[in-house]
Amino acid sequence: MDSRGEAPLDGPGEPSGERPPPDVAPRLPALAAPAAADGIARFDATTPMPLLPPPLAPQPPPPPTAMPAFGGMGRSAAPPPALALEPVSVAVLAIPLGIRELVRQSLDLLTRRDAGLRGASFYIGFMLLVTFGPMAATLGLAFTLPGLTDVPALDTPATSDVYADPGAWPAWILLAVIPAIVGYVAAGVEARSLATAVIGGRVEGRPLRLRESISVARRRFWSVLGAQVLVGIISAVISFGVQGVLLVALASGQELTFGVSLVVSVIIGAPFVYVPAGIILGEVDIIEAIRRTFRLVRMRKKLAVVVTLFGVLSQFIVLFGLSQGLDIIARLLIGAGLVETLPRPLVVPIAAALVFALGTLTFLVEAIAAAPAVHAFAALTHYTHGLQVGRDRPVTGRALWNPWVTPGLAIGALTGLLALAGAALSFPA
Repeated sequence: MDSRGEAPLDGPGEPSGERPPPDVAPRLPALAAPAAADGIARFDATTPMPLLPPPLAPQPPPPPTAMPAFGGMGRSAAPPPALALEPVSVAVLAIPLGIRELVRQSLDLLTRRDAGLRGASFYIGFMLLVTFGPMAATLGLAFTLPGLTDVPALDTPATSDVYADPGAWPAWILLAVIPAIVGYVAAGVEARSLATAVIGGRVEGRPLRLRESISVARRRFWSVLGAQVLVGIISAVISFGVQGVLLVALASGQELTFGVSLVVSVIIGAPFVYVPAGIILGEVDIIEAIRRTFRLVRMRKKLAVVVTLFGVLSQFIVLFGLSQGLDIIARLLIGAGLVETLPRPLVVPIAAALVFALGTLTFLVEAIAAAPAVHAFAALTHYTHGLQVGRDRPVTGRALWNPWVTPGLAIGALTGLLALAGAALSFPA
C-alpha cells in the first residue's frame, strides 16, 4: 500500500498481482502527466482511468426456423417461427412409397363407406343444380315444343312461317347460358379442392367435416383456378399440336387419336400432378407449387407417371361411360317419339335430377384423380398443415342457405331462375 492507501501499480493502471477477469475489459492506458501551465489543472497520470463499458451478455441462439412446406425444399411459405407446427401424424409417416401399396390404399379410401365423400359430392351437385340446372330445364322445354327446333329445308320460301320472329325465348336461353358456364367452372374447381381436402384429412388420420373442407376449398379457390387454367392452356396447346401433326402426317383414325390423347395427357400431366395437393396441403401459391411439384416428380419419376396415369384413366373411363349412357338415353327417347310427347311438368324435375347426378359424378371423377396424388404427396413431404385452417376457422351459419350459398352462387342462381321463367313465359302456346 502507498501513502494514499492504494495498491502499487505494476503497469499503467493495473494493480499488482491481479489480472482482470476474461469477461471484463482492461483499463485504458494511463496518459503521461503533462506539465501544469497557465494554472490549468491536468489529468493525474497516477489516477486509474475508468473502466470501459462491459461487453454485451452472450445472446441465446435464434430459434430454429419453422419447417417449410413440402418437406423443406426451396423457399418457405410456412407460418412464422413463432408459430410451432403440430407434429406430423403417425398415419402420414406410415404411408408407403411403394406404387402398388399406394394405389391399393387410394382405392380402399374411395370404396370405404366412411370416406367422407358423400356430403361433398352432394354439395357439388347442389352447386350445379342452382347454376347449370335452369339452362338444362330451359333447353328441355324448348325440345319438347313441337316444331320449335326444326331446321327448315333449303327450298323453304322466305315467306314461310318457319322464318317468323321466334320471340324473346332465344335471348332468355342465352342469359341462362352465362350462369351455367360460370357455375360449371366453379363447381369443377370446388370439386377438385374439396376432393383434395377430404382425402387429405383421411390420409393424415383426422377426417375433416364438410364445413371444414368447404372452408379450405374456398380459401384456396382462386389459386386452384389459376393453376387449372395455366396447366389446361399448356396441355391443350401441346395436345392439339401433337394430334394435328399425327392426323396430317399419318391420316390416322379415331382409335389412334384416342390413344395419342391418352399418352400426351400422361406426359403433360405428370409434371403438374402434385399442384392441387401443393396448394391445398402445402399452403403455397401457384408458381411455388409448380416449382416444388417439379422437384417431387424428379425425385420419384415412376411414381409420378403412375399417379398421373391413374387419374387420366379414371377420368377417361367415367366420362366415356357417361357419354355412352347419355347417347343410349337420347336414342331411346327420340326413337320412341317421347321427346315431343313428354309432359312439360316433368321436364324440369327430370332435368334437375340429371344435373344433380352430373354434379356428383364430377366430384367422383376429381376424387378418383386426387386420391393417389394426395397419398403420394403426403408420403413424399410429410406435410399436411394446410388443412389446419379449416379446423381452426370452418365456415359458419345456421340458416338454410348459409354457408352453402355464397353471394356469387346466389346471384348465379337468381339469374338462371329469371332466365328460366322468362323463357317459359315467352314460348309459343
